[in-house]
Amino acid sequence: MKGASTMSSTSNKTPCPHCETDCKTVKTKQISRVYREVTYACPKCGHIFVASISPVRTLAPSEMPHEDVRIPG
Repeated sequence: MKGASTMSSTSNKTPCPHCETDCKTVKTKQISRVYREVTYACPKCGHIFVASISPVRTLAPSEMPHEDVRIPG
């Protein structure tokens, strides 16, 4: 398993859980303000899977917070 990555605005690479090849994003679906599902496809082994993205904690508070969004600090 690869180590934790740091913030980067140039790349969003997600490795295949089977062969560790970088997957391609096929589809994203915003479920709520704080939950998104991303469908990935592996070009090497053919695995297609859905991953979830959700904020875990706040590192710097928003200057324009939305009243319905609660993310722990």
